[in-house]
Amino acid sequence: MKNSRSLPAGPILFLAAAVLPGVALAQKPAAAPAPVPLAQESGDIPVDPAVTWGLLDNGLRYAILPNPEPPGRVSLRLYVDAGSLMEEDDQQGLAHFLEHMAFNGTTHFPAGEMVEYFQRLGMGFGSHTNAHTSFHETVYKLELPNTKPEILDEGFKLLSDYADGMRLPEAEIERERGVILSEKRSRDSVGWRTMVEQLKFILPENLTSRRLPIGEEDVIKKAPRERFETFYRKWYTPDRMVLIAVGDIEVPALEALVKKHFASTKAAPQKQPEPAMGTVAKRGLAVHFHPEPEAGEVSVSIDTLKPRVNPPDTAAERARKLRLDLANSILSRRLEKIAKREDSPISDGSGYYYDFYDLNFAEYGGIEVSCKAAKWKDALALAEQELRRALEHGFTEAELTEAKANVENHAELIAKSKATRKSSDLADLLAARLGERRVFTDPAADLERVTAELGKVTAAECRDLLREMWDGSHEVLLLVTGNVEIPEPGETILSAYQESQKSPVEPPAQTEAAAFAYAEVPAPGKIARRDEIEDLEIVQARFENQVRLNLKKTDFEDATIYVKARIGGGRLTEPKDKPGLAFFASAVFSDGGLEAHGIDELKQLFAGKTVSARFSVEDDAFTLSGRTTPEDLRDQLLLMRAYLTAPGYRDEAVTSFRRELDDFYQQIGTTPRGLMQNEVDRFLHGGDTRFGYPERTAVEGWTMNELRGWLATALAEDYLELSIVGDIDPDTALELAAETFGNLPARAEEKPDYAAARAVSFPRRETAKAFAFSSSIAKGMALVYWPTADIFDIEKTRRIGLLGAVLDDRLRVKIREELGDAYSPFAHNLPSDTFFDYGYLFASVTIDPPQAEKVTAAVKQIGADLATGDISQDELDRAKKPQIVQIEEYRRTNGYWLNSVLESSQEYPRRLDWARTFVKDYEAIALDDLKALAKEYFGGHEGLTVTILPKP
Repeated sequence: MKNSRSLPAGPILFLAAAVLPGVALAQKPAAAPAPVPLAQESGDIPVDPAVTWGLLDNGLRYAILPNPEPPGRVSLRLYVDAGSLMEEDDQQGLAHFLEHMAFNGTTHFPAGEMVEYFQRLGMGFGSHTNAHTSFHETVYKLELPNTKPEILDEGFKLLSDYADGMRLPEAEIERERGVILSEKRSRDSVGWRTMVEQLKFILPENLTSRRLPIGEEDVIKKAPRERFETFYRKWYTPDRMVLIAVGDIEVPALEALVKKHFASTKAAPQKQPEPAMGTVAKRGLAVHFHPEPEAGEVSVSIDTLKPRVNPPDTAAERARKLRLDLANSILSRRLEKIAKREDSPISDGSGYYYDFYDLNFAEYGGIEVSCKAAKWKDALALAEQELRRALEHGFTEAELTEAKANVENHAELIAKSKATRKSSDLADLLAARLGERRVFTDPAADLERVTAELGKVTAAECRDLLREMWDGSHEVLLLVTGNVEIPEPGETILSAYQESQKSPVEPPAQTEAAAFAYAEVPAPGKIARRDEIEDLEIVQARFENQVRLNLKKTDFEDATIYVKARIGGGRLTEPKDKPGLAFFASAVFSDGGLEAHGIDELKQLFAGKTVSARFSVEDDAFTLSGRTTPEDLRDQLLLMRAYLTAPGYRDEAVTSFRRELDDFYQQIGTTPRGLMQNEVDRFLHGGDTRFGYPERTAVEGWTMNELRGWLATALAEDYLELSIVGDIDPDTALELAAETFGNLPARAEEKPDYAAARAVSFPRRETAKAFAFSSSIAKGMALVYWPTADIFDIEKTRRIGLLGAVLDDRLRVKIREELGDAYSPFAHNLPSDTFFDYGYLFASVTIDPPQAEKVTAAVKQIGADLATGDISQDELDRAKKPQIVQIEEYRRTNGYWLNSVLESSQEYPRRLDWARTFVKDYEAIALDDLKALAKEYFGGHEGLTVTILPKP
């Protein structure tokens, strides 16, 4: 079973075995219980010196990290060392429920006013104020819109209220019960049910399997207020808290705010003992079978669970984990290659290792593969034998070299981008390191040490540590789950495993990558025109071969460059007799490799480099894109050029694609979201087969020959616009583009208008449409759509978008808070930038199926109310201010400049003007603007109701 909680990103990093001088931590006063432990206090890994750590007399710790990106912003976190594991039997779910109650009334922010108050300051609910609860922690998150003293003061005041000022009003608890139950319902899925059963099997004698954070329905429905209060007062104590502040800040000012707002929080009278976790069972070889008829495929895994109290975060421990990570990385690459074979029984697979949910009682390792139901025995045998091959014969030098190169490259990227890391990411990382009991380290020092450590790693060491992990002194677990029926499963699965063990395994084959076949290119192309757009700091050029180029240097992400080529007409050119061919193309083109190199060889060739070529069919263009670095930009462009001039169209990509169809079509046919993306999307576009997904029978018959027939001319001749944004020198980028794209054969000078293909119709005469699916999971969706317009009247589009934000907030108040019928209802406007006069504003609510009529009626009533002009200036301000904050943040991302401005700025020059007016136009939106649009769109159409419900 793979870890359902994401593992820390990046390689395991190594630092010198010395405590950094000058980062002394204040001593706790005798009166306060011991504070949250810090990993740097017990290990030999030096902490990042940029962080200022402190300790108040009551036991509360704080960590302050000045960081300039984005400017004028501060990210705050309150880490509480308490989660669902701290609950008693009759409190199951209250740790998470309490997190919700933090937004429903505190000392300084009464119930029903908190969200609105912070919206007026520019902080959106969910985007700037949020929280999460896990097994052992609860983290509250605030993203402050500026660094004004009054804003900082309010942010600290709110977190202080979370610490000891929750009021827990009876009425709010009752109202929130429905929201929690709705969240529980929204999480219910085949994957969730499988995970729950696996956890019970893996840890039958451990508290973890009995304390899922979402809790028990009976407790959620009936727990009295006193039970909330008991949990809150027992576990929300200063000694279990860490206040984190990261951003454009001065440390002394932030320290003063910490003391002002948290020093008066009363210290706990005594330290609460940690919960008794129970034990890890010692069953030797054990089998678990969990059938899920609605699953799209079968998962087969062989796992090992080893009792282990985590040692301190030391250089030696990180060295051990690095070698285990390398071993499992190589094992995963082997499975990736096997899955592409024509005769392979698996569709994918991976090897893994981690500390079990960072809970300090076990480490977990395994190998997992996915397959069709009829192939489960073959898949189990393959997994067993590939694991045994690694244990008996280890790894080749070529495999280790590739894995080490990728680890080092990742460490280098993190180090080089250190100065432009986002404050919100750093705040989250600091909180994560607290939960993991790992040191928060300096990326620059990490790179130096990981490079040194990688130089010592041998293939034999990786093999030996993997053997140690599987040494047989603990449990080996065989798990088979999914859409398969197995008679007498325990005996049958065990027998299949033991039979596989009888087969000998050969050492892995030695392989060496050849040189990249497309490094030599013709002489650079000549520039026909170059323009400097000074106010936007954009360079535009056109080569003599008609390739267009857009360049923008930014300082948002050091050592990071984004590249995107838009080619031809994309989905607009999909053959009418091959509906859905665009879906097939997006899935297989990149994995089809090149004429001279398969995709696996390309990965080996470019190990240690940051290059990729992701192909996609968008509504109005084919795209090739990738993320790279200044050092690797030429290789990135060469790779993309090769995909244009020598695409491989290899059948191995089709083989892998077809193996995944069972799972894919099961998902889109048996889940509400799947139907929304398929049948509903096609219905909203008048039945146009370019929308939604093609019939499976059509997909299964497609080959690379059909794809080549569609794409060959477009890739070779059609209009091409290349955009490069990020940490570039524009002159150097222009030279590299001339060497790789400017010398391509001549392209079309302009794109056809594709006028006939741009015609799409919204089903305006329809008022209601029901979609049904077969599932035992009682979960549905209720949606209401109002037709709007395309994107090209940009001022109008922005105002409709803000109207959508008003609708979204009305949904929060009515559907979530007043009715308690949904966890996360939302609304959004989707204007097309391809199909003329097409767009819609919609509201979406995940529901308990019997609520469908009530919820859709409530949503339509909100629309009707808005149509009368019932919008206040306060509503406008509360929608607009957070939107402007988000826009300012969005403009400081390379994604915005690439995808919203540069990528088609020569095809659509108006996009440059849109960038110029983005913030100012939003600031100018007036109440009368929204009232007029509400009358036009909510009054002009009653709303198309769509329900997606399980069949009775």
